[in-house]
Amino acid sequence: MLGDLQRGRTDRVVQWLASGGDPRASAPDGSPLIVWCAYYGDVTAVRLLLDRGETLATLGEDLGLNGAAFHGHWRLVEFLLEQGADPNFRDPETGETPLHSALTKRNRASGEAAAEVLLRAGADPNARTVPGRPTGALMRDARTRGETPLHRAAAYATPRTIQRLLDAGADRQAQDANGDSPLCWASWALRSAEVIELLCFPPHRVRPEAVRLSLGREAPVGDAPWELGEP
Repeated sequence: MLGDLQRGRTDRVVQWLASGGDPRASAPDGSPLIVWCAYYGDVTAVRLLLDRGETLATLGEDLGLNGAAFHGHWRLVEFLLEQGADPNFRDPETGETPLHSALTKRNRASGEAAAEVLLRAGADPNARTVPGRPTGALMRDARTRGETPLHRAAAYATPRTIQRLLDAGADRQAQDANGDSPLCWASWALRSAEVIELLCFPPHRVRPEAVRLSLGREAPVGDAPWELGEP
């Protein structure tokens, strides 16, 4: 039964608890049941375990908020915030916040929904990571650069989410540890002219016709449909 839960059948929690099972039991890999339920974003299963005596502290000092944001489980993010999780909790090693974690994959609707929930809860769009620390958020052999959530959004998020960060006070001209702005990150990622325009600040600009041409599509590799120039 618990092996099924580990493979994603988090509904097995109902059967486990009904049979008198320990809510603090572990799956075959040794991870507590609540960890797997959170991994799969099952808010109902998490609630059931909490009602039977489990605690969110089992998910870590951040109450599992970082992991929920990283996996794009926006409903779980919302629930954890309601339970007192800190939207500005900083990873003690990397300085990453849940908002950083939510914005680590290209155009992912669930991650951007999680970012929206975090921003509504007061997440800081200008929080910076600790430079030079290995990070699992960006997968293999990647290190933090003192970047803000807007830097990551510049490379990965949709224009709508970038605009939401800007509306929340994100700084277009914020520099990472290398002196690079979100505009730099967007340029490296060959983002569309629409994204580039959102992130431009003087003296950089985007020609209006380039924006019109790129609306509705991302620039293919080697063929970025935008130009930067002096005013």
